[in-house]
Amino acid sequence: MSGGHFEYLDSRLKEEIFGWTDKPANVFEDREISELVFDVLDLIHEFDWYYSGDTGKETYLKAKAEFKKKWFSNRGVRIKRTIDTAIDEVRAELYETYGIEKDGERNA
Repeated sequence: MSGGHFEYLDSRLKEEIFGWTDKPANVFEDREISELVFDVLDLIHEFDWYYSGDTGKETYLKAKAEFKKKWFSNRGVRIKRTIDTAIDEVRAELYETYGIEKDGERNA
């Protein structure tokens, strides 16, 4: 596999902004913007590999379609999912902090 057309610039930028992760952190203090930037960098990565011949056009077209579906349709559903995910993450963190299981029982 080559360094891609952009010489891994997309990957370096993503790592610089978000660190080594498969999931976006709220680095821009706006969950929607943080996730959008994360997803744009993923899409650039897919294009980079396609353009440099490391993957096929079908792979890029699929990634592009998924990106457009997520970001260019039904914003209300996406916002609700963002809110629900944030609440679930805080709940899981607090349960772990206080040793509480989901059903409300305390871990001993």
